[in-house]
Amino acid sequence: IWEKAAELHMPVSLHVADPIWMYEPMDKHNDGLMNAYEWRLDNQPNIVKLAGMVDILERTAARHRNTTFVACHFANLDYDLNHLAQVFERNPNIYADISARYAETAPIPRFAAEFYSKNAHRLVYGTDMGFDQQMYQITFRILESQDEHFYEPEQFSYHWPLYGLGLGDEILQQVYQNTAAKLLAARDA
Repeated sequence: IWEKAAELHMPVSLHVADPIWMYEPMDKHNDGLMNAYEWRLDNQPNIVKLAGMVDILERTAARHRNTTFVACHFANLDYDLNHLAQVFERNPNIYADISARYAETAPIPRFAAEFYSKNAHRLVYGTDMGFDQQMYQITFRILESQDEHFYEPEQFSYHWPLYGLGLGDEILQQVYQNTAAKLLAARDA
């Protein structure tokens, strides 16, 4: 499958693992408890944890260098963007979409904005949350504004505040359009 995707110049979008909180004990130390409990994985025997899933992705990408992989949800490394940057460095054929994890990066706006700045050419816009206008508005608020300390209880049930990343036009253009356009243009090459 991977070789055929490479031959056709078709990027492969993969959901890699689940958020880190789902693997952690469901106790007062679990920051994402309110979201993780319903889909918890900490009670599943012999499960491959997040780090193992990312390792599988990297080994697959290394074996299939001509195949382009787009890891959904920041490869679920939104809790450790430095790790995702290292994955990008090691694997020029791995990209990531920001779908359904942009709010997880909103509590660290300066660091997240710097990550976007350095890696915009490896990030594609995604939502994974339907087509509701309010969902797009909160996405744009997080990525584009410099709003501080706001909550979005209808989209997320987080107990922490969100902050706008204040990304510049060049970075936004790259994430919203250019990276995906580059990946899709390869099909016509």
